[in-house]
Order: sequence, then C-alpha cells, then structure tokens
Amino acid sequence: MLGFDRFAEGAQEAATRAYEIMIRYGHTQLDTEHILLALLEQPESTAKQVLGELKVNLERLRQRVEASLKEAPRLATPGPVQPQQVYITPRVKMLMDRSGEEALRLKSDLISTEHLMLAILADGDGAAARLLAEEKVTYQRFEAALRDPQGGARPVAAL
Repeated sequence: MLGFDRFAEGAQEAATRAYEIMIRYGHTQLDTEHILLALLEQPESTAKQVLGELKVNLERLRQRVEASLKEAPRLATPGPVQPQQVYITPRVKMLMDRSGEEALRLKSDLISTEHLMLAILADGDGAAARLLAEEKVTYQRFEAALRDPQGGARPVAAL
C-alpha cells in the first residue's frame, strides 16, 4: 500500500480527519465514506472546490454521507473510543493505490485531495461513489472540471 509520504499536506490532513471521523462514529474500519466526509469537511481543498464548481449541494451531500456512516456497524461500547486496532477496508486500500495512479497520470509528484476524489469516483460500487453519483458527480465530470479551458491540468492545491 502507498505510504503517506507521497501525500500533499491537504491529503495528509484528509487522512487524519478520516481517522478522527471513524473514531467519532465508533467504527473500527476506515472506509471510503470516512475519507469522503473528511474531504467535505476540509475548508479549502481542490476536491471540495471542484464539487462546488459542479454545483453540488455540499451540505446535502455531507448530511447524506453522515447518515450512511450512522448506519454502519459500531463498536459495542457507546460513544467515541479509541479502538485497539484500526482496519482499513479493501476498498480504502484500492483507493490509496488508485490515488497514486491518478497523481502519476496527472503528472503530480504528490497525491492531493483531487486524486483522492478521483479514486473514490473510480470505484463505482462503493457507497461513497454512489452518494456522489446521486449528486450527478461522476469520474468523467469531476476530471473534466479539474481541467482549465486550455485543456491543461489545474495546478495541484497547496492544501
């Protein structure tokens, strides 16, 4: 699996926030919905900016992701606790690998939030990708929105 050393600051913050969200919901497995919510909670990420440009109702999407997380299995202990062991789902492992591939494809040395979002969208079977699809966000639309009018890639966000 890809190490966090190739993550830009914003992607590192999203990964940390995803872990915090997992704890907040009392989950022991980190899944793509945690990462999606982390991206939505980040104030200034390219991924969130592109969703805004696609006219996504970010508040409604956030609420739907939270509702999905509330339905996921929790630890037996009520309230947020530190799990003894954190597991990542196979879907998150694929997301991490795919985000690295997206960064390379877009000629970026570092993985940024937009690469994480593209990786989420590439997995059409996952709950996070389905929630985005219900908001009319597809891999193709998101990728097209990343490009500027001259057809070049948008600069990688500093965050």
